[in-house]
Amino acid sequence: MTPRQRVLKTFAFEPTDRPAYDLMEGQTWPELMDYFRASHGCASDADVLDELDTDFRWGFSRPAGGGGAAAPAASEDRDATYTFAVAHGPLAEATTVAEVEAHSWPDPADREAPDFAAMRRAYPDHALVFGTGWQPLFWGTCDLFGVEEALIKMMTLPAVYEAAVRHRHEYTMGLLRLLLPAVEPYADICWLGDDFASQQSMMLSPDHWRRFIKPPLAEQVRFARDRGLLVLYHSCGAVRPILGDLIDIGVNGLLVFQTSARGMDAESIAREFGGRLAFYGGIDVQQLLSFGTPDQVRAEVERNCRAFARCGGYVVANSHHCVATIRGELIEAMCGAARERRAGCARRR
Repeated sequence: MTPRQRVLKTFAFEPTDRPAYDLMEGQTWPELMDYFRASHGCASDADVLDELDTDFRWGFSRPAGGGGAAAPAASEDRDATYTFAVAHGPLAEATTVAEVEAHSWPDPADREAPDFAAMRRAYPDHALVFGTGWQPLFWGTCDLFGVEEALIKMMTLPAVYEAAVRHRHEYTMGLLRLLLPAVEPYADICWLGDDFASQQSMMLSPDHWRRFIKPPLAEQVRFARDRGLLVLYHSCGAVRPILGDLIDIGVNGLLVFQTSARGMDAESIAREFGGRLAFYGGIDVQQLLSFGTPDQVRAEVERNCRAFARCGGYVVANSHHCVATIRGELIEAMCGAARERRAGCARRR
């Protein structure tokens, strides 16, 4: 079975020769790169993925005219932090829709897709993922208003908040309309992303998520699905309350599957949502891949695979990337455990 066949069967909840696995979003970071450079002579992300023999290859939108490897792109209003230091965005003082409309919004034409035809020639047997880059709906409003101010505006000035979401959505739709025609003949999966949950709960209520975020996200998902692509959706944390909604709007898989978050344990998730939504991740980086042992990593891979054994739809991967304490030898143990596990999965009847 080729990697591409394995991934597509995983997303279809069909039997596979072994679990599909990946290095989350195809990304390395300096400490991991140092490990693979010293231990295996790797010089690039592609070298690391080839060394690990992962099933996926990734390409993200990038600034128009830019060369080199495509990487996840930050939304234009984002300051590259995930902390609550995001306290005062450019629209923090906005109180009217007109002020939101007058903001200098980015132009989708300023970005381009990597050459997916070349990627398919280079990786004819791998699953190819295209990502718009980091263009979140909820977190995008946090960048624009500041985190607290975004949540306040959601409650007190919903029209203002909704206008900001609409502009973020229109930008992402512009990217999809512009870039997917060159991507869809070659890619298998479209990556979309947001962050709206902590490890204990969602940052906004499920009802507010359904009111403000679900409708535009549904349009993005539908656009990608109508062009023959699967949709893999990124959100960390305790997102269990809206997993049914993701299924409703046609999302095929959740990335990252953060099993350390409240309500996200593999066993109960597989029982409730297995066979309807694929789950990518599940191997903890905060403790296990940072401070665990190879045997503990292999045991966690086995535990998650067993949880999904009757329904399928599980991709082994690290639950986050770019964490300095993650040990390269434990990433190798994770991938090796998935590669060596030969038991397939069966569709739940």
